[in-house]
Amino acid sequence: MAKTYKILLVEDEPDLVAIFSMKLISEGFEVIVATNGIEGVRAVKEGRPDLVFLDMYMPDMDGYTAIEKIRADKEVNGTLIYAWSNLTQKKEIEKAIAKGVDGYIIKTDYTPSLLVDKVREILKIKK
Repeated sequence: MAKTYKILLVEDEPDLVAIFSMKLISEGFEVIVATNGIEGVRAVKEGRPDLVFLDMYMPDMDGYTAIEKIRADKEVNGTLIYAWSNLTQKKEIEKAIAKGVDGYIIKTDYTPSLLVDKVREILKIKK
């Protein structure tokens, strides 16, 4: 039986969560959802996702702080984390990379299908 990969979406926009999680689930992925950085850090520790898409600006704890907390925890610091943002400014991308993300994805550049393709590429999953 093929492995079921867990994807954590840390996103505070319910419509985006619904659209992207439905597509990921329909393609066989398990999806964990967190609506802010605090929940996201907890979900990484408890859910041990294979890949995290982390919004940078959310209530309660932003993505930058969440990255710091995840990277500081030796149990989960190797988790694949991709910044998931609509911020395209070079300084925002560089800040996320400096905090330790594995990549930076501009939300508006991705349809649900393109995100599934990106997940397969990141996790090296053959179709």
